Amino acid sequence: MPEPSAFDRLRALLDGAAPPPGLAPIALHLGESRLALPHGVDLGPLADADGWTRYPPLGGTPELRAAYTGWLARRFGVTRALADGRVAVEPTAGTKHAVAAAVALAVARTGGAAPVVLPNPYYPTYRAATSSAGAEAVYYPADADVPAAVAKALADAGGHAAAVVLCDPANPGGTFLTPAELTAVAAHTAAAGALLIVDECYTDLSTGPLPPGFLSLVEHNEHSSFLVLHTLSKRSSMPGLRSGFAAGDPGTVAAFAAYNRACGVSMAGPVARVSAALWADEAHVARGRAALARAWDAADELLGGLPGYRRADAGFFLWLPVPDDAEAALALWREQALTVMPGRYLAAATGAGNPGAGHLRIALGHPEDTVRAALTRLATGLHGPTGRSTHVR
Repeated sequence: MPEPSAFDRLRALLDGAAPPPGLAPIALHLGESRLALPHGVDLGPLADADGWTRYPPLGGTPELRAAYTGWLARRFGVTRALADGRVAVEPTAGTKHAVAAAVALAVARTGGAAPVVLPNPYYPTYRAATSSAGAEAVYYPADADVPAAVAKALADAGGHAAAVVLCDPANPGGTFLTPAELTAVAAHTAAAGALLIVDECYTDLSTGPLPPGFLSLVEHNEHSSFLVLHTLSKRSSMPGLRSGFAAGDPGTVAAFAAYNRACGVSMAGPVARVSAALWADEAHVARGRAALARAWDAADELLGGLPGYRRADAGFFLWLPVPDDAEAALALWREQALTVMPGRYLAAATGAGNPGAGHLRIALGHPEDTVRAALTRLATGLHGPTGRSTHVR
């Protein structure tokens, strides 16, 4: 029997509790961006009925694949590695399915005998995929020196692993790694004979310098056994499109493509056409980053005085310390009609405790007026109406 998901646990926590009358609920627990819709990009192909009556082309259309490689060249400077075949690409149905498939393939390659090394806290699919594949999860603290933490986790695993999963920028912490740190993680992973899976779904959601990304290293250096995942869910605020792609070394991408084309979900023609347009357009991404900056500016203004408050380097999650995350989440629902995610639901308990406990994950993904209204309620709920601290450290 699968263990309850973070969202199942949140529903159970709030079950039977009612929000105050007169306040419209605002969901801050989902990683769903509505900051800025991709205006200016033609979404008309989605209304093409003929396109929905045909089987999707395996491996995507030439236009879609060209959009991937064009974006990789603009965003990460990947040109020679694509031209000489050191990097290959394959469409995916977002990143959730891609993560699960990549973990399953990595575990199967080792006969199920090697563990999967995961960040802690984590995106829940990482742990669910590892469990479903029948592998043991070994954790490294996501807020530590990541290369050293990964090296220790691999040593704890006996020096061998099926895969190492890296979320860069991190969810929920919002930090990202330098090229030197990425290089060190890749070296530790290769030494353990593991597949490096890099989830970069938040890579374009920065209000300052953009994360360098793992593929920027591959342009100038040889790397093997890696898979980097990208998605339009966050970049273009289009999670319902279920559109992303994987980029990696040719052998890993070929194995992923063979599995996905036989057992996965191929991208419908109308989705491929819209996806190609979105990957080719930077104007809507710039508008999204501007909206994200305004959301964080509002958070700085309204919550900046809270103990432990930190503006994320990338992404739209506020990772806020509180004395008791479950108690605070329940109180915010009862008193302010806000749903936030207790951090303990996004992390595993280890010998050092649960690193998510005592934190709330709060998504700043709504349009500007809704974000400001939600943050105003949040400030009241955490401080109390008189400014007295009630649910903060």
